[in-house]
Amino acid sequence: MNIEFTARHFHAPENLREYAENEVQRIAKYYDRAVQCQVILYHENGAYRTELNLSIPKRKFNVNETTDNVTKSIDNAVSKMILRVTKYKEKHNNHH
Repeated sequence: MNIEFTARHFHAPENLREYAENEVQRIAKYYDRAVQCQVILYHENGAYRTELNLSIPKRKFNVNETTDNVTKSIDNAVSKMILRVTKYKEKHNNHH
């Protein structure tokens, strides 16, 4: 899976980028057809917002998560996305 990482309004250290990319890779374990994921971190008003845009064949998923802790907001966003793709997969596997 191709991962694109962007930090807005703050400089993200290399280890944060690696952390985000490792977390996002977990999505592929649940849904192996994930093609690309955009990770956008925002630092606004003392809070960290993680936005994930996941592309799979014929579909795009978007989740947002805001907390006061940057790694927590990444974790929560990834968990939300895993839930989303798992539901999608279950729904679509039942049609075959």
